[in-house]
Amino acid sequence: MDTAAHRTPSRRKGSWHRRATRPVQLWMIALVLLGVVHRWVPAATWTIIHVFTLGLLTNSILVWGQHFTETLLHRRPPEASRALQVRRIMLLNAGIVVLVVGMIGSWPIPIVTGATVVGGAVAWYVVDLVGQLRAAEPTRFRPIVRYYAVAAAFLPAGAVAGAFMGVGVPGEWAVRLHAFHLAVNVLGFVGITVLTTLVTFWATVLRTPMAAGQDAAAVRSLGVMSVAVVVAAAGSLAGVTPVTATALGVYLLAVLWHLVHLVRTARTAPPREFASMSIACGLVWLPVSLGWATWLVATGRIGELGQVTTPLLAGAAAQILFGAMSFLMPTVMRGGPAAVRAGMVEMNRLVAFRLVLVNAGLVVFLVPGGTSWTRVVGSTLAFGGFALFLPVMIRAVRAQLAVIRSAAAAREAGEKPARVTPGTSRPEIAPGRRRNLVGALSAALVVVLATGAALAADPSSPLRRTGQAASVTPTGNTTTVEVTAVGMRFEPNTVTVPAGDRLVIELTNDDDTTVHDLYLTNGAGSGRVDPGGTATVDAGVVGRSLEGWCTIAGHRAMGMTFQVRVEGGDPAAGHDAHGGAGGAAGIAPAEAIDVLAPPSDEFVTRDPALAPAPTGREHRITLTVEETTGELAPGVVRPVWTYNGGLPAPTLRGTVGDTFIVTLRNEGTIGHSIDFHAGDVGPDEVMRTIPPGEELEYRFTVTRAGAWLYHCATAPMSGHVAAGMFGALIVDPPGLTEVDREYALVQSESYLGAEDEPFDSGKIAAGQPDLVMFNGHATQYRRDPLTARVGETVRVWVVAAGPSDGTSFHVVGSQFDTVYKEGAYLLRDGRDAFGSGNGGAQALDLAPSQGGFVEMTFVEPGRYTFVDHSFADAEKGAAGFLDVTE
Repeated sequence: MDTAAHRTPSRRKGSWHRRATRPVQLWMIALVLLGVVHRWVPAATWTIIHVFTLGLLTNSILVWGQHFTETLLHRRPPEASRALQVRRIMLLNAGIVVLVVGMIGSWPIPIVTGATVVGGAVAWYVVDLVGQLRAAEPTRFRPIVRYYAVAAAFLPAGAVAGAFMGVGVPGEWAVRLHAFHLAVNVLGFVGITVLTTLVTFWATVLRTPMAAGQDAAAVRSLGVMSVAVVVAAAGSLAGVTPVTATALGVYLLAVLWHLVHLVRTARTAPPREFASMSIACGLVWLPVSLGWATWLVATGRIGELGQVTTPLLAGAAAQILFGAMSFLMPTVMRGGPAAVRAGMVEMNRLVAFRLVLVNAGLVVFLVPGGTSWTRVVGSTLAFGGFALFLPVMIRAVRAQLAVIRSAAAAREAGEKPARVTPGTSRPEIAPGRRRNLVGALSAALVVVLATGAALAADPSSPLRRTGQAASVTPTGNTTTVEVTAVGMRFEPNTVTVPAGDRLVIELTNDDDTTVHDLYLTNGAGSGRVDPGGTATVDAGVVGRSLEGWCTIAGHRAMGMTFQVRVEGGDPAAGHDAHGGAGGAAGIAPAEAIDVLAPPSDEFVTRDPALAPAPTGREHRITLTVEETTGELAPGVVRPVWTYNGGLPAPTLRGTVGDTFIVTLRNEGTIGHSIDFHAGDVGPDEVMRTIPPGEELEYRFTVTRAGAWLYHCATAPMSGHVAAGMFGALIVDPPGLTEVDREYALVQSESYLGAEDEPFDSGKIAAGQPDLVMFNGHATQYRRDPLTARVGETVRVWVVAAGPSDGTSFHVVGSQFDTVYKEGAYLLRDGRDAFGSGNGGAQALDLAPSQGGFVEMTFVEPGRYTFVDHSFADAEKGAAGFLDVTE
């Protein structure tokens, strides 16, 4: 009886940890799934970042912050409070779910509600920590524990900033709030919590005593960090970048001072297990990331702080988190030394392989001058290394539970649990050097092979360079030229180099919003250069003239070409260019596309049914730019640029006098914009191109009825629209009658480029589309027809998005008794604008960007075909069925 009573608290404690950490495990699974399906998830970048920071990090901080508070204060709260702590964690997760759903759906109310709940749950946690500190007796580590409360107090402020950004703020405030959000959430909440924990936990993981004076030094450094976060946050909100940069520099120095003592501890017991090695890797990335952020702010590039997200979260935070979890989970599960050892052994599986995969992958992803191919490979490798933690964790839990159950069964049978006797073998917790070396070399081989394959496949890779220097004798001299990319031009666009010289091009992107690059036909390239950024292109020894261009889709066609002329060499420009968009003469024959075949089984047909205009006079919409892939016809899958991931963009609806407040977020890789034809506004601000990672608010009141187009207005507009960046806004005319069924069709053309290009500029210029589609797919309404019944009145809204062709919309076998075009009725119930006649119409003719609707009533059942009566376009996909039943 006494023994059972003695074990109860331990079991309850273990039970509390298991219940409290269950959301962490679920969010970990969700993060792995998101990594696989993120292309099809709206606001994917935001979602992945916040599933990690809120789902994994915040939950872990609330659980383990409580654990370390109890341990360091030598005071456990009453068992009755455990249920309340679990409820607080459940409340936190409910808020996270609501917030994530709100962001994915672009719904302001769930965004604000979710952020409020998250901030409130953490504020509750702060109050609880303060209460525990006040009730505790003075201890050596009490001054350190208070920084758990200080760190957590930053998150509610960050949640408020996140809510504002979620519902939309003007461009300048978006940059300020983003910097504020990073300062209080990442540096304050996450950074200070992590470094507070490592004061004592680092020595525990290394199984060695703390360095002398480490706790006293930590109190000072954590105090400096806390003040620096407040100053950095205030400077960000005020828009005073020198203050923000100075505060970040002070924070970095405090972190380095903190790390000095951690390094002193590690010198007595170097990292050998996954926990300590992973934490060590994270501690290397931390000052690197902070230094990068400080440099960006100090050089006036605060708007580019998003670049630091990957090294700070994936490099530092994630590796420290997974390292800590790999040590804490077996320890807290308990079950005796044998059980903990079994869990630890499994947690150390593939240590070197996983860590090399993660860190080398991050290096490949972040290396300057990297291409999109290497970035994909790098992110995939790092993600794979992190994802391996999940099966390893499952194995560890199973192994530990097996030992615990075996011991329990032995006790029930009246036997003593099996023990390892001296002289017998038992598995070492940490893998040996040989195993680590094999694992590291295996991972390095994977990284080299994957990166090499990407470089070999990428046409802009140095591995694809031709041997142009072989026929010229090197002079030993270097010619360095400065080239600026601005206004869809290279300045200068021609340079002259002596034959045999090595050519180095210093490229600067002076466009405020648009990403550019420079690729030469010998394979040398700059990689993508962000606005305001610079890159160096080493063209090597030049023996003959070269051509170059910007590879961003459509930019070459807009005039972003470049020439290298050689003095004393072959005067002919190198025409051995690898691919690239060409003029009309370079048009490749269209693929054989079967416009009578059904879409693939995976394709989801766009619902053409048009919902009534929403109630209320003010409509808030978030449109997120996403560069993804989509099926355009059976067997034709191409890159597409979209708003909210769909092709076309969402069809919006309202009535005359309604106000639309549109938040545009750019989560693409280049600059994008938006132009609402229904808005009567000055275009300079709301239609400006915004770079990746930024957003703007576009507010307008619709004063005239019609079927209006909206689209991307970034050059080349023809390419951006052809790539999928268009949608319709329908403003009901006053007195619009109700009908039985109402549909919306947006017609567009597609000019297929290479498999990795969203369009072909040469085909656009030549007016030769490969596909003409209703609602983004050439055959979807053949497989899934529109429907109606005999005697019903059907209204079909049509908008011609182009970019270059209009439409002659016709329904085979039916006639229109009502035709509304460009804000006016041509026919209404068979009567013209003067109220006379008994007329009908056979087609609705629309020029590019025009819109309207037609109404018809079917008198007989059957399968009716709707087409663009420009039959060449109908034969390229502009057709569908409307099935009428009795």
